[in-house]
Amino acid sequence: MCGIAGILEYKPGPSGWEAPLERMRHALRHRGPDDEGIFISKGAETRCGFAHTRLSILDLSPAGHQPMSTPDGRFWINFNGEIYNFRELRQKLVAAGVRFHSQTDTEVILRLYEREGPRCVDQLVGMFAFAIWDSQEETCFFARDPLAIKPLYYFHDGNKLVFASELRALMESGFVPRRICPESLLRFFATGSVPEPLSMIEGVRLLPGGYSLLWRRGEAKLELYWMTTFNPRVENAADAAALTRTALLDSLRRHFVSDVPVGLFLSGGLDSTALLALAQQLEGNMVKTFSISFDDPHFNEGDTARRTAEHFGTEHFDWRLDSLTGASMFEEFLSKLDQPTIDGFNTFCVSKHAQNCGVKAVMSGLGGDELFGGYSSFRNVPRLYHW
Repeated sequence: MCGIAGILEYKPGPSGWEAPLERMRHALRHRGPDDEGIFISKGAETRCGFAHTRLSILDLSPAGHQPMSTPDGRFWINFNGEIYNFRELRQKLVAAGVRFHSQTDTEVILRLYEREGPRCVDQLVGMFAFAIWDSQEETCFFARDPLAIKPLYYFHDGNKLVFASELRALMESGFVPRRICPESLLRFFATGSVPEPLSMIEGVRLLPGGYSLLWRRGEAKLELYWMTTFNPRVENAADAAALTRTALLDSLRRHFVSDVPVGLFLSGGLDSTALLALAQQLEGNMVKTFSISFDDPHFNEGDTARRTAEHFGTEHFDWRLDSLTGASMFEEFLSKLDQPTIDGFNTFCVSKHAQNCGVKAVMSGLGGDELFGGYSSFRNVPRLYHW
C-alpha cells in the first residue's frame, strides 16, 4: 500500500508548504518504504502540493516514482492502489498513439485521464484512491474505488483542501483542528468501528466509494460515478453458484497480477479456505500462506489452517502468538492504527508476520465470511430466505 497526501489552496498565502508536506510524507512512510517524493505547483492563483510514499508492486524500477507527470508537465498524479486491467487499457492507449515511459498502472491512469478526463474512472477495474492535478486548468480530480477499499480522507475548509491516506498525515499538516467527532465516537462504541464517510476527527470525511471529487478555486464538487445494481437474471441455486465461482476466479486472477510474490492470509474460516482452493487452480502450490495460532484452543484456528495448507500443498508460515508477545506488540499496533477498530489487532499481527517472511502483497478473505455465511448469525439468512 502506498501513501498519498496533499494540500490545495486557492489564493494561497506567502508561507511555504515544504515543511507541512514533509511532515505528511514522514507520517506515511510506513505505508511505502521503497520510494518517496514531493511535488509543489508553481501557479500563483492556485497552489497544489503532493506527497507520496511508494510500496513497489508493479514495475519496481525508478520509472514508477511518484508524484508522476505527463511528459509535458501538465498533469500530475498521486496514486495508491492497483488497477487490474491496466494492461488492456495500456494496449488501447498505445494503439491510439500514446507512448509510455514505465510499466506501471499509475502511468496508465494518468494518460487515460489526459485523454478522457474524469470519465476515465468508468474503465478502471481495481482498488484505488488518487488525485490528479491539472496545472493548466488549475483543478484537482479525486476518485476512490467503487467498494471503498483504498482510503482517502479529506478536510475542506474555505479555500483550502487537505487530503491523505491516513488521519495521522492530515493531522501533521497543521491545517486540521484536533477535535474528536462525538457522533463517530458514539458509533465506534456501538458497533466497534467508525462508519464511512465519518471519521474520528471532526470535519474530516472519507471520500465515499464510487465517488469522485473535483476541486476548483476552493470549491469541491462530489459526483457519484458507480453504484451497486442487482440483475435478477439468475433463477436457481446452481446458476448462482456457477456465476459466483466464475466471478471469484476472475477476481483472483486479477489479484495475482504483480511483479512481486502474492501470499494469502489463511485461517480456519470458510472465506480464506475457499480463496486458497480457487487460488491453487490458478497458481498451483506457488502461493505462500500465513496464519496466527494461539495456545487457547477456544480461539486457535492455526491447526485447521495448517491442515488446510498441507491439503493444498502450499508453503505455510504459522506464527504461534502467546500473550506476552501480543502484549509487547500492542503499543506498536496503536502507533500504526488509523481509524479505531476492535478487529484491527488480528490484521496487524498477521500482516507483520507476512512482512517478516519477506512478502509484501497478500490477499485476505476479509468480509467473505459475512457474504457466504461463515458465522452462525449469517447462516440463518439463507434459511430465512428459503422459508
